[in-house]
Amino acid sequence: MVRVIGIKITDRIKEAGLVQKTLSAHGDIISTRLGFHELSNALCSREGFMIIHLAGLADECEELADKLKEIEGIAVKEMVFSHGLSDASVDCDGVTMLGILVPRRDDLGIQVQNILTTYGCVIRTRLGVNEVYFGEPAGLIILELTGDRQQYVSLERALREIDDIAIGRICFPV
Repeated sequence: MVRVIGIKITDRIKEAGLVQKTLSAHGDIISTRLGFHELSNALCSREGFMIIHLAGLADECEELADKLKEIEGIAVKEMVFSHGLSDASVDCDGVTMLGILVPRRDDLGIQVQNILTTYGCVIRTRLGVNEVYFGEPAGLIILELTGDRQQYVSLERALREIDDIAIGRICFPV
């Protein structure tokens, strides 16, 4: 099983230290970590987001998720990949992250890349990591989507037409 945790931090200045302390205490099961927030010359958002890719036993991952959920001022959502497709709703107004688990086959990587290139205008952030999926090498791609929500639906529909990949979604409503 492959597990990804998404975290929305309402006030980075207030809650980031507690989140960091919790993540550090469970650092041995964190494979990949990505954090991001809005930033421009005029704005540095206090709201932040993190993607945590876990590589531990199921009970260790549950413990970390439970500890994070105890922290006031943050929201925690999970993507768990197993054989088949996620049934998460595509109706989401907010920050949307899409996860794609791609078994290592020469033909799949090219198909997925072609679709991601086609829908590149709604992909704001892309993270790719190596993974083992049911004992076989795989690639995990995590996308932060932005822009036209109809394009999100079209992107996901195109991906779902590819056999053997798994798709998950995390949405943090506005």
